[in-house]
Amino acid sequence: MINEHFECKILRASRIRLLHLMEKSDHELLFKIPPGFNNNMIWQIGHCITSQQRHMYMRSGLPMHITKEFMELFKIGSSPSSWKIIPDVNEVKQLLIDTVDHLENDLKAGLFVNYTPFELPIGFQVTNHIQALQAANFHEAEHSGRIFTYLKLLSSDT
Repeated sequence: MINEHFECKILRASRIRLLHLMEKSDHELLFKIPPGFNNNMIWQIGHCITSQQRHMYMRSGLPMHITKEFMELFKIGSSPSSWKIIPDVNEVKQLLIDTVDHLENDLKAGLFVNYTPFELPIGFQVTNHIQALQAANFHEAEHSGRIFTYLKLLSSDT
């Protein structure tokens, strides 16, 4: 049986790690795009937040804890080249942890009742909110790997 609490602990640990990275990184570094890539670290982090919210809340028919504007900045297919506004780093930092807090409270409250299944690009179907949480953790690990690759590439640039 899947332990929701454990899955949330994984998500929180990942988010705290990203928050620490943001706090120790230079503001310009977060927005710099490494050669050969089309996104930056702030996009990767915002994308993790947006995807988790879409997969957990939107597919459950519940209101997301991000704004439509935030979602537009970081959804699949977006990139810094399409941004009409520059994301607020402090908002991203706050949402990293606040969205996990909301998720834990909403899971405890039993809000996730309905779910609209969807297929992930890697070829399997997510059919409920528990699978969505597991997929979010997998997805976040993939993007965290990219973030730390960007950090290494950009740090060797200077």
